[in-house]
Amino acid sequence: MPSVRNLCETTGLSKSTVLSAYDRLEADGLIEARPRSGFFVCYQVLNTIKLKAPEISQPSLTPTPVSSDQVLIDIMQRGAAFDLLSSESHSDKKQAASNEPENLELRRCLARALRRQSYQEQLYYDNPAGLLSLRQQLAQRMALSGARVNADDLLITSGCQHSLLLALMATTSPGDLVALESPGFYGALQLLETLDLKALELSSDANTGISPEALALALEHWDIKALILTPTFATPTGSLMPDAHKRRILELTVPRKIPIIEDDIYGELAFGIQSSRPRSLYSLEQEIFGSRNDKPQVEKNKNSKEDTNTTTGTVILCSSFSKCLSRDLRIGWIASGAYHAKIQRLKLVTSLASSQTQQLGLSEFLSSGGLNRHLRSLRERLQKQRVQLQVLINKYLPMAVSCSEPQGGLCLWLELPSNVDTIALYAEARKEGIILAPGALFSSQSRYQNFLRISFSHHWSDERIAALKKLGALVDNHLDTSVEQ
Repeated sequence: MPSVRNLCETTGLSKSTVLSAYDRLEADGLIEARPRSGFFVCYQVLNTIKLKAPEISQPSLTPTPVSSDQVLIDIMQRGAAFDLLSSESHSDKKQAASNEPENLELRRCLARALRRQSYQEQLYYDNPAGLLSLRQQLAQRMALSGARVNADDLLITSGCQHSLLLALMATTSPGDLVALESPGFYGALQLLETLDLKALELSSDANTGISPEALALALEHWDIKALILTPTFATPTGSLMPDAHKRRILELTVPRKIPIIEDDIYGELAFGIQSSRPRSLYSLEQEIFGSRNDKPQVEKNKNSKEDTNTTTGTVILCSSFSKCLSRDLRIGWIASGAYHAKIQRLKLVTSLASSQTQQLGLSEFLSSGGLNRHLRSLRERLQKQRVQLQVLINKYLPMAVSCSEPQGGLCLWLELPSNVDTIALYAEARKEGIILAPGALFSSQSRYQNFLRISFSHHWSDERIAALKKLGALVDNHLDTSVEQ
């Protein structure tokens, strides 16, 4: 590409305008910046790396007891749930951290909240529902996904996982059957195991998520007590459910009074500055079946014993700021619909109260517009890093069979040749300081043995690129060994 100076001279534009244009082109994956060399076109490269999407999953439509895996514990202990490198693998931690933009505005808000809070205030527990000003800010953000909600409808929790736990405790009993997408979030599978619940995995598409037809079939054969879904940029595939599918799922579940537990933790991470916030199931239920503030309309069919009650409030929305702002900020929330009073009691039992200081700092950050400014840069950066990852996969993992192409979120779903066992690969990669998320973690049925979830949430530093290159070599060794055998 022309140098910044030359482009300014030939077009008469300012340096800031040219740099801004180049930044946008780079975020779209059309050009790349090379240190001390300038900007180079990479569009032709991108045209050659289009991998086909994974096939629709075909899990067995049979309830399955869930068991945890030591691999997941090891991943969390090494602080690498969304990274190829463990926290101790960086040769220069200060340099590694410097590649990630620092959110100074958030740190200042949290520090001010700590300074302003008196010692006497710290001697008291927080309101069980959470800080009112924070809940008001969250209600405004939920309106971006079409939801009509007020502060009294929300509860502050200790993160999205805590919200999911409360939702499952409120809607199920030990031994109940819970349906979820396959592959699905391993944290949800852990919760099912802990609560002695059975999992029914449903077919899902890497682009559009859970199949409404698979859900309809399951409802004909099984007594499903709850449904866990991540409609927006689900992990591990990054799928985004079309609104038509969301509406069909609501039509199947609401009349049957089957609660949907909506994991909306990636909802803020649609790529691009101008991207609109995808609609939540929570908001669509209101649109289709009426406001949660409406009185329930209960009708009885005199010629049938069937209860045709279509009371709203069956969708429970769970979210947090851990994926869009800070992993260390353990603040989440839950919009609990018809289960609000029960979930508030369960919050008291499981965590008693939330940190007032963190809530005060976060509330100030939101009210000042800090999150909006942060998200604008984060979304562009994630889009760029996803494109870079696809280029690197094409270069260092050319044996890949298929790969999802998410339009938001933090990760993609990579299929390797069928004779590659990613659990065995995990052990070998760990010796090299590389941490993987094997596909088997995302199912209760010993499936996806040759799949990997790979995240693009971090800057592609030289160390991470080297780790991906080593991973490609390890996969090649696996393939060579399989051929010899």
